[in-house]
Amino acid sequence: MAKFTVWLTRFFHLFYFTSAVFEDQVGKFDWRQQYVGKVRFAYFDAQSQASKKLLVATEMNIIASLNSRTGDLFWRHVDKVGPEGHIDTLLVHGQDAVVVVGNGRLLRSWESNVGGLNWEVVLDTGSFQAAGFIGMQDTVKYIAVVKKTALSLHYLSNGHQKWVENLPDGDTVQYQAVYSGGNGEVYVLGVVPQSHLSIIEYNIEDGEIMKQRSVEAPWLSSLQASCVVVGAGILTCVDPSTLSLYTLPLLSEESAEMNQVPLQSLDLEVAPGFQPVLMSTQPNPARPPLSQFFLRLGPDHHVLLELSNEIIKPLRDFQPAFLVSFATTGRKR
Repeated sequence: MAKFTVWLTRFFHLFYFTSAVFEDQVGKFDWRQQYVGKVRFAYFDAQSQASKKLLVATEMNIIASLNSRTGDLFWRHVDKVGPEGHIDTLLVHGQDAVVVVGNGRLLRSWESNVGGLNWEVVLDTGSFQAAGFIGMQDTVKYIAVVKKTALSLHYLSNGHQKWVENLPDGDTVQYQAVYSGGNGEVYVLGVVPQSHLSIIEYNIEDGEIMKQRSVEAPWLSSLQASCVVVGAGILTCVDPSTLSLYTLPLLSEESAEMNQVPLQSLDLEVAPGFQPVLMSTQPNPARPPLSQFFLRLGPDHHVLLELSNEIIKPLRDFQPAFLVSFATTGRKR
């Protein structure tokens, strides 16, 4: 975990200082790729230490693999122009780059090393909402696809559908997320805006609903905009109206209330007029997400937090004063 903290620290140093380079460094450490379009999704290939590959999906309906050092294209595929080729999401695990295309029309898997098509399947009709990998015993075996009123499970190896089930109250509940912590569970999360959360656990083998519960959340309007999963299945949300974090264990047997943690109690302050954002990481989809996560408090202000034993504590503050000091002490003489 300490190594991860150091990596995140270095990442945010880079994040803040990639807007400029010294004059004599132009063309050496920066690059610009003109043949892919505006990026919507991006993943670093952590298993490719030598080539440092970057996988991207763009608004021009392109999926591509680039050399993150030079920007050179390893491979590129251009889909149909318009909504039919729109890339809804990109998921990457190992050598599998999985995309949902055309508002849930197609599910495809690309071989990330050479760009070959592993398989393609046509999905049932319905408005696409979310997708995610499902793992069991440290192995990713399935892909879950959430439509407006249905959940389907597909084999990662060939895309074949294992099962499809209707989502309860699909006309009123807005299902926006799917989660698996690597133990074979499949959680679908939905929200009735300004009312409550809906949490459904499905049996991975046959799609039977194992548990279903509702949790009051009158302050919540969107899971995608406000919530992430942290650690061992802890749903964590941020509310700009009360300036608070809320946590809820998804694996709980009880319909517990969400635990409120005011940002003031953590000595944190949101920039005026800014909507705070949470960022969580699940490096291996067959294992739980990391217990450390970021909260963005302003345009250039982040704080690294940790959730441990149901207690949230700040670990490091990344704010302008710190960055100015870093830039000054690190300036080339």
